[in-house]
Amino acid sequence: MSSISDGLGGSLLAAVNEEIVALVDRILDSTAMVTGQSPSFDELSGSAWRLDEQHLVTNDHVVKDLVEPVWVAFPGHTEIRAEIVGHDPLTDLAVLRTIPLEIPPLPLRELPPRLGELSLAIGSPMGEFPESVSLGIVSGLSRRLPTTSGQVILDVIQTDCAINPGNSGGPLVGVDGRVIGVNTAIRDEASGIGFAVPAATVAEIVPELIGYGTVERSTLGVSVAMRKIDGDPTRIPRMVVVRTRDTAAGDIQRGDVMLSVNGSSIHGLADITRILRRGTIDTEIPVVVWRDGSQITVPCVPAKLEVSD
Repeated sequence: MSSISDGLGGSLLAAVNEEIVALVDRILDSTAMVTGQSPSFDELSGSAWRLDEQHLVTNDHVVKDLVEPVWVAFPGHTEIRAEIVGHDPLTDLAVLRTIPLEIPPLPLRELPPRLGELSLAIGSPMGEFPESVSLGIVSGLSRRLPTTSGQVILDVIQTDCAINPGNSGGPLVGVDGRVIGVNTAIRDEASGIGFAVPAATVAEIVPELIGYGTVERSTLGVSVAMRKIDGDPTRIPRMVVVRTRDTAAGDIQRGDVMLSVNGSSIHGLADITRILRRGTIDTEIPVVVWRDGSQITVPCVPAKLEVSD
């Protein structure tokens, strides 16, 4: 009996191997190592990837403690200075700007990632091993990732690609060569549980960082939770107001079930974060709730949300 390497199986494995090698060769040059110093002169490092001719995407926690100058190094290129354009603690994203370089950008995936799809994590783990690549799959979707600031990053991708300190800010790439996420964190007490901010969040947040340097959000001044409602035959968790504050934006009451905000339906906490953005601050918007068996529209004027770093 011939071995598998002599037959169809070996041919398929060889073809897959060549596809992976070609993919890495195509995308590696668009990734970079980020280095700099903290105010106390500690050497810090992370990863980033080319978004367009001048801009790189990385993590907020990679750059927030850096002081000028910040340096980036692409494979085969000398180290160059970079400017921090903006950062957003709530999504752990940041943007750097360099002089224009003839380095191909990495395109963002428009379609959402699929559970089980192959993915590659690229970065510079430990700040000592640039141009490192690991292979894995998308092992979870719509995760919640707590941050050290007490915030929670929503709709995060879970992956079993090897991600280590220094990988943060590097791209998580699908087999189509498109970025499906930004490598962000690992679960310290586990093995093979890494997290990436999804491409959809990058596409939403990064243009505002480039344009304004910050992401401004508004708040309705209430606390909400996803709960199943008695009498609802669908048994689908709904967004329920569990606490109101003196700074509430309108006559929203405890127990109200939120149906839509500013004309957009509400299905989860990520929807609220997406809707309550810069353009809604100090502007009257309609909030539709279910209260006492009736649908009610409540006029609200959201205030600016203050987010600590």
